[in-house]
This record gives sequence, structure tokens and C-alpha cells, in this order.
Amino acid sequence: MDAAPAKTTAVTTAGGERLLTVDRFVPHVSTVPANLGRTVGLHLREKVLASVVDGAVHNKPHVVLFLHGGYSPSTVAYDLDYRDYSWMAQLARAGFDVFALTHTGYGASPKPMMDDPCNVDAEFQGQLIPKVLKGPCTPRYPHKLISSRTEWDEIETTVDYMLKLRQVEKVSLIGWSTGTPRAGGYAAMHPEKVDRMVLLAPAPFFPSDTPPDPMPEAGAPIILQSRDMLMKRRWENDVRADGQVEHPEVREVMWRELMFQDGLGEAWGPDGVGVMRAPNRMNYGWRANCARIRTPTLVMLGEFDNYEKRRDSWKGLASTHKLFVKLRASHFAQYERGRHTVHRLTEGWLRTGKTEGATAGEFAADWDGKIAPLG
Repeated sequence: MDAAPAKTTAVTTAGGERLLTVDRFVPHVSTVPANLGRTVGLHLREKVLASVVDGAVHNKPHVVLFLHGGYSPSTVAYDLDYRDYSWMAQLARAGFDVFALTHTGYGASPKPMMDDPCNVDAEFQGQLIPKVLKGPCTPRYPHKLISSRTEWDEIETTVDYMLKLRQVEKVSLIGWSTGTPRAGGYAAMHPEKVDRMVLLAPAPFFPSDTPPDPMPEAGAPIILQSRDMLMKRRWENDVRADGQVEHPEVREVMWRELMFQDGLGEAWGPDGVGVMRAPNRMNYGWRANCARIRTPTLVMLGEFDNYEKRRDSWKGLASTHKLFVKLRASHFAQYERGRHTVHRLTEGWLRTGKTEGATAGEFAADWDGKIAPLG
């Protein structure tokens, strides 16, 4: 399978430059058991100034890859087309060549075994009764779908594609939530290909550092997340101050885009609301990989976001060139007032390996983004 033709759109920035958005499908020989050995196309979005691409022959661009979390595809997590909420666009306007991968089971990438409602895990099937299912049913594919290993394989294919495309030797990685063990695991295995790394809201350690045996693990390939679970129980319950969410309507913008990217989930859920589909995952190795990471790493974590458990990965990070920033934010900092701090600190770290002149240490950011040593 050759790479599908890229689709390119352009807008003009306030400074008069052309900002390109390029959507590609990167050929990958799948290691997902349900797709094993098949060549599939992984959705890869790029955002970059036309001047950066035009000058790439003489000035190698700083190439960045975003890796998403457990439910939201990268196009929603990092490129929400609303006001100044696109993290990708902020970095691209600053001169970076920015890419975002969407893994198997999400968005426009392949979703093997995910169109059959009987393949929804029994814990979630009640959300489909009676609209989609008359009653509980057993999965026709009785296994979980993806694993840490299959995702690292997809990252490897994508990074190698980007290195060749832009003729560079390294990329920087950015991960949010479950995207952090995806990024961190790859950095631990391929330090020679990773320049710097930014981890937002790192995942707590997984129960195991070894893959399940047998593989794939018994179960079902699909899990679901309702709008109420995402917006109220996971987000609104951790909004602790007036002004933390500057534009409350961003939640509706985000949900509409999630439903657009999912497609079938919009029809499966309650009328006019929809439900998010995601692959049931076999996660492992995060604790062990943290102990192997030597890449310069910035960790940002919201104080209202299961703080102590998520902070464990910072404590276990082996890199001596590492810096921690406590944010006034929930798990969804890139959609809150704190996004301005996230954008600014990310740009500084990727460009210089420093935050406010420091290469290491622990700091806290106030509501206005002012950084001070963590007390």
C-alpha cells in the first residue's frame, strides 16, 4: 500500500503567512492481532507554515509529533478548530513542523472489529440498549483490541516516515494522558530518535510492566464513554474556580467534533448526543519505561487531576534533564485558561530545553502563568 495522496488546506495568519494543514495516511503493517499483517493507513495530520516547508532544504525544521490519549483522537486533542485552542496551530505559527498521529481504533485510522455493537464490553452495553441492542450479547471477537506494543509499533512507523519526509535525525514528542506512556515508551526504546519530550497530565502507572499472556487478552474490543461521563464526571467535577474554563461552550464544540470524528458513535448513543467509541487496551510497561527514559522531559500536571497518582511518573522518570510544572487546571488543561501556559512552556522547552531559564526542578504556575518554585 502506497501512502494515500495528501489533502492540504491553507489559511492566512495574522502575520500574512500561509498556515498549511496536511492530512495523510501513513502505510503501516499492522501488529494489532485483529489486523495482523495487513497494510493499513494511519491518519497523520501536519500543521506547518508554508515558509518552513519551502525553506526545509536549507534549514532543517524542528519536527514535533503529538500522541493522543485513551479516548480522543489527535485531531480533537490537539487541533480543535475554535478560537486559540489548537495546540498544534500555536506551535506551527511559532515555526515548528507539527504532526499528530491518530492510532488504530480512533478517528480516521482503522477500527477493526469496532462496528459491531456486540463487540462492546459488557460493562458498557447498557448504553446501547434498547436503541442499538435489544439486550446483552456476547462479543463476536472475544479479545481486547490493541496493546502498548502495537501502539509503539505505529509510532515507530510514523516517526521513520517523518524523519525521511523532512530529512531530519530526531523528532520531539508530546503526549497527553495515556499518550504519555505511548510517547515515553517510544523514547525509552529509541532515544537516538527523540530530541525532547513534553508530557501533559501523565497517566498513572499501569498494574503490570509485562504484556498479558496469552496475547491478545480475553475480553471485548470496544469500550464507550458517554457525554455525561466525559463532560461532567471527568471534567466539570474538577473545575474548582471561576474562570478556570474561559469559554464553557468549548465543551459542546469539542463533543461535536468527537462525534464527527467517530461517525458511528453519533448514531449509537442517545438521539442528538451520541457516545464515544474507543479500543479496549492492553496497557503495560509505563513504570519500567520511566526508569529508562533519558530524554530531556517537561512534565505538566493540573493540581485538580488525580495529582498524586499522576505525579508518580515524574518521580520515576530517570532523565536528569527534567522539569515539573504544577498547573492550576484539571485533566483538560488544553481546553482551559491554563492552555496559554501549556502553549508557552511547550514552545520554550522544545526550542531551548528550558523553562524560565531552568533545565531542571519543580515549579508551580499561577492562574496567569507566572512560574515560581514549587513550595
